[in-house]
Amino acid sequence: MFNLIGITLASFLAALSGAVVPGPVFALVVSKSLGGSRAAGPLIILGHLVIECVIIFAVFLGLGPLLGSASARIVVKYVGGAVLALMGIMLAKDALNMKDRNIEVGVGPAVSANAARSSFFNLAFSGLLASCSNPYFFLWWLEIGVPTMLGSMSVAGFLGFFSFIAGHAAADFSWFSFIGYSAYKGKNMLSWRIIRLLIFVSAAFLVGFAFYMLLVPVA
Repeated sequence: MFNLIGITLASFLAALSGAVVPGPVFALVVSKSLGGSRAAGPLIILGHLVIECVIIFAVFLGLGPLLGSASARIVVKYVGGAVLALMGIMLAKDALNMKDRNIEVGVGPAVSANAARSSFFNLAFSGLLASCSNPYFFLWWLEIGVPTMLGSMSVAGFLGFFSFIAGHAAADFSWFSFIGYSAYKGKNMLSWRIIRLLIFVSAAFLVGFAFYMLLVPVA
């Protein structure tokens, strides 16, 4: 029992060490929350966790070395850089089109439900794209995530694995939900000009990060 608690805590702290470092997912959560999405944090992280499940599944299939290969890094470098740059441009466009009031009058319940479903999938998918477009995300998994997961399994088998997953998911959800909620609530104390500026800064960060990826040689 104490082993499982220790594994969960270690996994939580390991995941938090990666989550607190500002990156594309952080910029996305802040910008979408400032744009008026109350659930941007957990929904974006839902997409983030999907790609993490893919990585874990690939490790169990013995594809870990392939994920860390030079070819895979080159693909992530160029494709990921292009995707992040496009996401940054789209965020800047959203900021330009943002209205001074976040409530549209005359929207029926059917339209609202469709918009909510669209927002759900768009946010989750953007979280997936932002994560898998970041080479440092894969690097964290190869250097910290996978060794921690395998160590957890060596201590407590599949119970250790599930404890690792629980701690990791809890760290991501709690941190980014906190960041998203803080940004969402904070927007009520900011003028729309400041909100637009912050979203532009987030967009510039994504584009700048993309160019940094494209210019830095593959390790």
